[in-house]
Amino acid sequence: MEEVAAQTGTELAADLKAHSALVESGLDSLAMAMVIARMDERLDCRPFRDSSLEGMPATLAELVLAYKRMDENY
Repeated sequence: MEEVAAQTGTELAADLKAHSALVESGLDSLAMAMVIARMDERLDCRPFRDSSLEGMPATLAELVLAYKRMDENY
């Protein structure tokens, strides 16, 4: 998230915690898409292309959990 914020000239919320809402992170939807694309590439998994997910993550913890679950399934 920090890389994307720097690249887009966006300031992240100062107090991001695991249960912080992604919409309150300071990143807009395009920047969040960039974060997800980088995570997909670096972790070599794409949890949001899998129909088993129950909606999009709302918090930072849910975002991380989506990738952890994909890792456990492979």
